[in-house]
Amino acid sequence: MKKTIVILLMSWIAIQAHTQNAIGIRAGFLGTHTSIAEYERIERRDFLLDSVELSTNVGSVLAAVNVDFDLGKNLFLSTGFHYADKGLAQVAYTDTAGWLWTTPARQKYMGLSMLIGYHYNFRDSKFGVQLATGLQADFAIGTPNGGALFSGPYYKFFMPFSRFNEVDLSWATEAGVNYKLGPGDVIARLSYLYGLSDVLEDAFIVARSMSLGISVGYSIRLSK
Repeated sequence: MKKTIVILLMSWIAIQAHTQNAIGIRAGFLGTHTSIAEYERIERRDFLLDSVELSTNVGSVLAAVNVDFDLGKNLFLSTGFHYADKGLAQVAYTDTAGWLWTTPARQKYMGLSMLIGYHYNFRDSKFGVQLATGLQADFAIGTPNGGALFSGPYYKFFMPFSRFNEVDLSWATEAGVNYKLGPGDVIARLSYLYGLSDVLEDAFIVARSMSLGISVGYSIRLSK
């Protein structure tokens, strides 16, 4: 199923690249923070969050392909196909004997974004600015992380924080500066993602991701 989703997304981007106004590639850094809350469990008063230490910030390489086309009056539609890591850097539990048990809890994602934007090029200048906002859907790929497969004696402390949902929906906002160079533009972007989904597969633990990224890329105009 995951391979089918990835193949369909890549095919969709390839088709769009031949029919729309511009195509670009970019790479950079994405920092993600995951906020976590826990509900009281049925017939239990203890909370797993009281027993574990979570490293909720994760840094990752961000890679993306963008396909944009003009809507007129400086408006444009930007679609993007991207890759990044999210999740938790580490889940740690100290048992009664003082032994520290740890596991990473990252998840790899590939996804698609669709943003409506506005761009403005300064008169008699190669510089311009742009702002865009819209939805982004990330799809979990690859094998489960080590925490989801943890088989030690304290697996109940790790697995709820390591099993990630197949889909993570976010609201994305991007601000960028472009500079005309050769047949296209060099574009530097700042991006912010506000998580709309509960990313963990546990009935009593709710987690939402928020990401801040910076990237640099090059976009080539395909048509006037």
